[in-house]
Amino acid sequence: MFNGLSKKVRNWMEKAKADTGIAKEFKDIFELGGVPAFNQFYYFGIFIWKYLYKGFYRPWHRILAPTIDDTNHYRDMDRMDTAKAICAELAGLIWSEQCEIHVSQENTERQLLEEFVIDTLTKNAFWTKMQEHIEQALALGGGAMKCWYETKRDAKGDEIPDTGHISIGFCMADQFVPTAWDNAKVTDGVFISREAKDGYYYTRLEWHKWNGFSYYISNELFRSEIKSGSQIESQDILGFRYPLDEIYPFLNAETELQGLDTSLFAYYRPAIANNIDDNSPLGVSIYANALSTLKALDICYDSFIREFTLGKKRIIVPAQCLRTVVDEHGNMHRYFDSTDEAYVAFKTDDTDALKIQDNTVSLRVTEHEQAINAFLSMLCLQVGFSAGTFTFDKASGIKTATEVISENSKTYKTIKSHQMQVKAAIDQIVDAIIQVAALYDMTWEGQRISELAERGWETKVVFDDSILQDRQTNINEGILLKTNGLMSTKRFMIEVLGYTEEEALQEMQEIKEESTVSDSMWDVMEATSRESIADTPNEEPEAREGQEEASEDES
Repeated sequence: MFNGLSKKVRNWMEKAKADTGIAKEFKDIFELGGVPAFNQFYYFGIFIWKYLYKGFYRPWHRILAPTIDDTNHYRDMDRMDTAKAICAELAGLIWSEQCEIHVSQENTERQLLEEFVIDTLTKNAFWTKMQEHIEQALALGGGAMKCWYETKRDAKGDEIPDTGHISIGFCMADQFVPTAWDNAKVTDGVFISREAKDGYYYTRLEWHKWNGFSYYISNELFRSEIKSGSQIESQDILGFRYPLDEIYPFLNAETELQGLDTSLFAYYRPAIANNIDDNSPLGVSIYANALSTLKALDICYDSFIREFTLGKKRIIVPAQCLRTVVDEHGNMHRYFDSTDEAYVAFKTDDTDALKIQDNTVSLRVTEHEQAINAFLSMLCLQVGFSAGTFTFDKASGIKTATEVISENSKTYKTIKSHQMQVKAAIDQIVDAIIQVAALYDMTWEGQRISELAERGWETKVVFDDSILQDRQTNINEGILLKTNGLMSTKRFMIEVLGYTEEEALQEMQEIKEESTVSDSMWDVMEATSRESIADTPNEEPEAREGQEEASEDES
C-alpha cells in the first residue's frame, strides 16, 4: 500500500516538474540522509493508531450496505470510540495532576534552581498540557518534548532586551523520527512541523544531532506543490526544498552548541515492548495488539444501534385492503396516514394472506450487551487493565469501575510502569532546561543559573498515589501502626496524610499548644465550679422549715 501511494505521488510530481520546468528533486522524509528506512513501515502503523484514536478509520468504519436501489451503497458504522476512552482513562491515572518535581542542591538554604525550573514549567502550561500529551503518546506509541531559548521581537524584527525565556514544545509520534539512539535512549532525531499558507503545505525539519561534544540544530524547509483539494494527502508530502527565510526569517539554518551533556529533547514511550520491530527504540500504542478486539467492539456496537433501526414496529397490510381516493390533480391517496412507518403494503393474490399481520420483532438487547462486555473484558487484559475495569451499560454506555486499586492489581502495576517512562522523560527535560539557561546566561533572583548549575543538582519526580488506593484504608492502617508504637506522629502525617516535613512539624506544634490550652482551660473551669459551689448562700431556716412542714402534710 505504501509503495503504491509513493509511486503514485512520485509520478504526479514528475509530471508537475515537467510542466513547470522545476529541476529540484522530490524526496519524502524516509529518503533523506540519516533517517532509518525501517521507520516507514512503523509509521504506517502509527497511521492506523492515529485514526482509531480519532474515532474513524475508513477501512473499518466505511462498510458496504447494499440496498435494492443501490447495490454499491456505503454507510458509516456507529462506533464506541473505545481507543480514545482507554487512553484518556489511563492518562488520568498516570498523571493525576499530583506530580511533584524537586530539583535539590546540597548546602543551600533556598532551592533557587528548583524555583527557576518550576517557574519555567508553569509558564509553559506544563501541568495542564502533560496529561493531554501522555494520552496521545499512549495512543500513538510515543511522544517527545523539547526546549529552546527565544526572545520576543518588536515590529521591526529586532530583539527586545530582557525578554529571553525558555519555551517547551510537545510533539507526537508522527511528528518525530529518531535517527540515533544508545541503549534504547534516543540521542538524535528530527522534528517535523507543518503549516498551511496560500494553499500550500510547508514542512520544517528540525534536526538534533551530536558530533563529538558539539550539539547541532539544523533546519530545512520544504513546500508541497500539491494544493488542497487533491486526492493525495498533500500535508503528508514533503515536496521540494524551499528557502528557509521565506517563512522563518529569524531562524538559523544551523546552530552549534557547546558545553551540553544531554540532548535538548526527551522522547517518552508507553511501557510496552515493541513487537513490531524489536531493534527500534520507538514504542507502540497500548492497543497495537488489540486491533481485532477494537474492531469487534465497533461491529457489536453498530449491530446494537442498528437493532433499534431495523427492528422497529412493522404492520403488514394487504395492498388490496387499502382504500384510495383521487384528488383534483389525479393523484391517488390512501385513507390511513401514508407517512406512518409502521404500515407496510404487501401485494398478494393469496386469499389466506389477506389479513393484517403484526410483524414486530423482539430486540436482542441483552445479547448485544453481553457480547460487548465480553470483548471489553478481553480488551482490559490486552491493554493492561484489571478485569472488569470497563463495562458497557445500555443506559449510559461505557462505564469505568470505581473500586479501590490495590498494589497487586494489574491496573496498578500498569500505571507504575508507565510512570517510570514519564519520570525518565521529565528528568531529561529538566536537565535540558537548566543547561539551556546556563548556556544563555539566564538569571533567577539575581543569581546566574550557570553558577547554580556548577554546584550540581538532583531531580526527583514524585507521583501521588492517593487516587489509586483507598485513602481511608491507608489512614486506618497508619492509625493502627501509630497506636501500637510502630510509627511516629511525624511520619504518619508525611506518609499517610501527605504533609510536607515543615507542615508536619508546624501541625504538631499547634496540636501541642492546643492540648496545653485545653488542659489549662479545664483546670480553670474546675476551679471556677468549686468556687461557685462554695460561694452559694444557704437557704433561710424559715424556708427549710416551711418545706419540711409541707412535706409532712403531704405524707
